[in-house]
Amino acid sequence: MADLSKLWEQIDQADQDLVKALVKKYDLVMEVGRVKREKGQAVYQEIMDQAKRLEEDF
Repeated sequence: MADLSKLWEQIDQADQDLVKALVKKYDLVMEVGRVKREKGQAVYQEIMDQAKRLEEDF
């Protein structure tokens, strides 16, 4: 039988990796918004369209 504490450590590490990836994605999305604002482009419509596509996939 596998050592459960080692498995939980791996799960915790995976959780930390996921959070880091989500923070990185957030930072990139915010940067896209900043650049679009500087260029006078719409910021939120693309986000809403992407959210709708994701919703349809699930």
